[in-house]
Amino acid sequence: MTARTGASSVAARARRLVLAAATVAGALGILTVAAPATAGLPGAYVNPLTADAPDPTVVSSGGVYYAFTTGGNGGHIQLFTSSDLSHWTRAPWPGALTQEPSWAEPGLEWAPSVAQFGSTWVMYYATFDITTQTECISIATSPSVGGPYHDTSSGPFVCQPGHSGDLDPAVYTGPDGASYLMWKSNPGLFSPSAQIWSQRLAPSGLAFAPGRGAVPLLRQDQGWETTIENPQMVSADGRDYLFYSGGFWMDSSYAIGYALCAGPTGPCTKPYDHPVVRSAGSVVGPGGNWAFSDSSGQWWMAYAAWTAGAVGYPGGARSLRIDPLCFVAGGGPGPGDPVVVGPTTTAQSLSPSCPAVDPNGQYRLVASDGGLFAYGGAPFDGSTGGQSLPAPVVGAATDPATGGYWEVGLAGHVYPFGAPFDGQAAGLVHSFVTGIAATPDGGGYWEVGADGSVYAFGDAAYLGGMAGTPLNSPIIAIAATPDGGGYWLVAADGGIFAFGDAGYFGSMGGRPLNQRIVGMAAMPDGGGYYLVAADGGIFAFGDAPFRGSTGGMTLNRPIVGMATEGAGGGYWLVAADGGVFAYGSAPFLGSTGGTTLNRPVVAMTPG
Repeated sequence: MTARTGASSVAARARRLVLAAATVAGALGILTVAAPATAGLPGAYVNPLTADAPDPTVVSSGGVYYAFTTGGNGGHIQLFTSSDLSHWTRAPWPGALTQEPSWAEPGLEWAPSVAQFGSTWVMYYATFDITTQTECISIATSPSVGGPYHDTSSGPFVCQPGHSGDLDPAVYTGPDGASYLMWKSNPGLFSPSAQIWSQRLAPSGLAFAPGRGAVPLLRQDQGWETTIENPQMVSADGRDYLFYSGGFWMDSSYAIGYALCAGPTGPCTKPYDHPVVRSAGSVVGPGGNWAFSDSSGQWWMAYAAWTAGAVGYPGGARSLRIDPLCFVAGGGPGPGDPVVVGPTTTAQSLSPSCPAVDPNGQYRLVASDGGLFAYGGAPFDGSTGGQSLPAPVVGAATDPATGGYWEVGLAGHVYPFGAPFDGQAAGLVHSFVTGIAATPDGGGYWEVGADGSVYAFGDAAYLGGMAGTPLNSPIIAIAATPDGGGYWLVAADGGIFAFGDAGYFGSMGGRPLNQRIVGMAAMPDGGGYYLVAADGGIFAFGDAPFRGSTGGMTLNRPIVGMATEGAGGGYWLVAADGGVFAYGSAPFLGSTGGTTLNRPVVAMTPG
């Protein structure tokens, strides 16, 4: 978390009061994945775990988990403990650090990182140097993990006034036993020169290794980042991942990204041009990431986030949260891509099952006879292909809870495969059904008719429709918001109709089109959407970035639909012959282009 450098200790105290109001930090944009429980720890957890606990570092010792966080109680570093990752208790004031150095602004402490070196536990943390008026890093020690920690230093451990100070320290210990301190240099909240650094520590952890200077690992170089901070490196599956936070910690732009590194001194590369954990539903501004493993070996991502409706200080709090962290294959640069199963706000098992394949690298195509084609490891659970149907299939939706899917027919019939049947609009429809969308928890779905009628089933709430309202063009698709509290309808002329908490970000209604709109896909954060025309022209609204199109290309068959890659970094278009066109970080995994089909493809859905 960034703390602004003040011109005086008065400014530092003002910053401390903001910090004291509340905090906890947390995509990975988080990618959204559903996973059934299998093996691991007993019990369940519900986010948020506790309020006002930013920048968590979680370590375990003697069967107890210790979460050190930025303080909301007088500015002191907080300590929370848990024996089950479900129930957390805050240590009494003044927290873990009870002796501050004389050179630092009293009570101005944040972003702790704790590691054990021999019989000594060492806390690295950010504070404010009164003499240089700069944010710097200091160290405190304790014979026990729970403290109290004492800082008897005569000056900062790391302090680079030429880089406008340093903060957000984190310790990485590699497979060879060597430890490194990583941190962020702070050239300003919105400066393009923010950097992540690494320097090898001496075996004691109380000094840097002789002859080892600081090495820059990452620079701020992507539009979503605004700044980069909260570095943490972990080794998993033979790879070194450097997680970091970017954006502004006080709003929904805050998110988590990652880089792949050749080692603790780099070089490091960013596989994506977007975060992998981001705001979703009621979870706003996840950041301050910390990955750790539990006693069963399962990885978790601890983070903090605001709750929608209470964002910012005063009044809001960045609450402590955890969700499973999985390293899975597919969809990215290679085996071991990180996926956070969340963000979640309902009861979740502490024994999660990680997906075998990254669901952001999967898709399915569905034909008008219900034939289904699955790619990228997306499971095939059956189809209506070869069956006698009362009307052609017009669309499909993936069940986020099971990984199964529903096909929907023109007359409103719903055909579930690996997904529950919650009802159908057949016999109720006033016009032809043109699309289907699932709720985020897989507990229901909506069907939409060409006249704008909306039919809600399961836990899908009816939030309005366009039935009875004169339309310039028929409705051709429906898309849901990430929290299930709203949906969009899109017409063939590109008109957009927003209901519930779905935001209106613009449309093509009333504007000239080369060809009619045939599909729509929403961004994972609900902050934007895409429309696609039959010629593959893409129209991006809100925070949806344009990444390419087939507009202007000669196509064998027209485009009939599209889907977004789960982290929002790309999208796929599909043509009636099953040809697939991939853009951004959405991988091409195969198609039926060039294959003789019994019936044309009519839609696609992510796996």
